[in-house]
Amino acid sequence: MSTPLEIGARVRVTTGEMAYGPHAVARLDGKVLFVRGAAPDEEIEAVVRETRERFAFADVAAVLRPSIARRPAPCPYLPRCGGCPWQHLDYAAQLTAKHAIVREQLRRIAGLDLTTAAVLPSPREYAYRRRIKLRVADGVVGFHAAASHALIPVEHCLLAEPAVDAAIEWAAALVRALVSKLRRVEVSSAGADARVVVAGEVEGALLEGDATRAAAWLAAHQGVAGLVLGGRGWVRSWGDVTTGLTPEEGAALVVHAPGFTQVNREGNRVLVATVLAAAEAQPGQRVLDLYAGAGNLSLPLRRRGALVTAVEQDRGAAADARANAAREAGPPLRVIAERAERAAARLADAGEAFDVVVLDPPRGGAAGCMAALLQLRPARIVYVSCNPATLARDLRALRGSYTVDTVQPIDLFPHTYHVETVVRATLSCDAGTPGVSSFRRHGPIAPPRRRRARRRPT
Repeated sequence: MSTPLEIGARVRVTTGEMAYGPHAVARLDGKVLFVRGAAPDEEIEAVVRETRERFAFADVAAVLRPSIARRPAPCPYLPRCGGCPWQHLDYAAQLTAKHAIVREQLRRIAGLDLTTAAVLPSPREYAYRRRIKLRVADGVVGFHAAASHALIPVEHCLLAEPAVDAAIEWAAALVRALVSKLRRVEVSSAGADARVVVAGEVEGALLEGDATRAAAWLAAHQGVAGLVLGGRGWVRSWGDVTTGLTPEEGAALVVHAPGFTQVNREGNRVLVATVLAAAEAQPGQRVLDLYAGAGNLSLPLRRRGALVTAVEQDRGAAADARANAAREAGPPLRVIAERAERAAARLADAGEAFDVVVLDPPRGGAAGCMAALLQLRPARIVYVSCNPATLARDLRALRGSYTVDTVQPIDLFPHTYHVETVVRATLSCDAGTPGVSSFRRHGPIAPPRRRRARRRPT
């Protein structure tokens, strides 16, 4: 076994593919080198930042022969800011890389050598984010630096919708106005009126006088519809803290901040249309929607006449789903405020039957639901994933009982390595014992994750 690369060493390598992460992949002396700031198929000089037994992390020091995919990153905060690690790749190259990542993760982890559809592009390459989450340190707002928890102060973000981008300055003013210490500030589009809702995560309790200061800040910023402040065990709000999202023409969701919503409003419509096509829901069919949120998929399915059971553990989002369903005519929407794993197992044990199961889990996937899905045995499973690695792991558990017949990646997150994928799996006619699988597991080409999985890419 070769000697580990030393931290600080400068090496000359030629990159290959993009990893599922902010790196291009190179190989040196039998080791994998994950290089931040590199592009596919280029010769570079890199500086080693961190080492492990079989792989190492590095940063680009010099580009000796640039990739045809490389372009100047338009963001002035790059390469210091870690929020957009693929902005130095032209958009076509980003889509090509994401397609390869999805297909390779499914092949290596799930043993599925499938035809993968071309990635559906985001309708907007920039100004697509209707929601951004700012970090706070030393009284300023910004994003984490690349490969670091250091803060890069920002005044603008090229990925944010114009109203959200304009509110970064207002969020910074809120941090300065309060005595309480804020950890994060999320800015979300309130809807179609170009206003925003701001939600702040407070460290500890709300300190004396800050309720008055918060109200004064809201009154001074007419572009802000509402403010939410919360900490462990408490939450306070001022103004209208609801945000709006339209998953398809004629359908409107109202969600209380800081509840989860997809960040790409136009891309979300592409996602919803893709899910509806895969689900093939018909009037009277029974559909189980796991990780349902405020009804982003449940309500469009219900509009097709399906009898939908929506499962969402966040009680606020579950309440929003009920309220959204009440605003329009249609079959009853059954909402269960419970963890998806527990609800699916309970429904299966009770002998309930569903024609279609739709699930849209967080980045960590839905491993805890797989046994229940095999027990429920719906005719179709439509899995929406924001992490190809955990998607592949979960599909592996369905082998022998289900056949994957559709893999459609969708780019909801340009300039990042994140990719949404819609997979349809159909119950096999010759399905054997549920859950039985004999194929090997392989490791993905991606650096290990150190952080706990979050609800969605932010």
